[in-house]
Amino acid sequence: MNYEEQILNILRKKKIVTTDEITKLKIPKVALTRLIEKNKIERVKRGVYILPNSFGDEYYTLLLGVNDAIYSYFTALYFHDLCERVPLKYDITVKRNYGGTLIKNENVNLHYVDANTLNLGRIKIKSPQGQEIECYDIERCLCDLIKDKDNLYFEYVKYAFVKYYREEKHNTFKLYKYAKLMGIEKQVHEFMEALL
Repeated sequence: MNYEEQILNILRKKKIVTTDEITKLKIPKVALTRLIEKNKIERVKRGVYILPNSFGDEYYTLLLGVNDAIYSYFTALYFHDLCERVPLKYDITVKRNYGGTLIKNENVNLHYVDANTLNLGRIKIKSPQGQEIECYDIERCLCDLIKDKDNLYFEYVKYAFVKYYREEKHNTFKLYKYAKLMGIEKQVHEFMEALL
């Protein structure tokens, strides 16, 4: 099997291939270039390729190669089925000193946190297209939304909290643990009391 066929086989199985994966398999990068010239693959962004006309996974590709970036807020709530609609922009949390390419992306709402709380509630989940991505768990999302005093979407936050509380898998112990670590225990308690 030649290099181009190896790449196409990977794409048929995974739907996405990166330059790093090709390099690790000792396939020359020129094979990617040839496949692009033959219109057999498309470049989604630097170092990321898909089959033509295949539905790429924008959630996966957006954070591919971006260190310490995690889906959060309404985007993560959407993954957890606690959002009434697909968010218009991607909510992504990064470290305070982040200076990467996501800053220039008009479709991204960046949220900045200290390094000590960045990984609080970080989990792996399947995107709607089936790729493994990182986002915050439900309790972290809810805490972030309460901590965001300028939140203009109170009705969406209320919907998420009510739906969360009605589900059997809600974990108020974890919610309050996160709230304490984030310094918003009182706000979470007051919010929960007002809703319930």
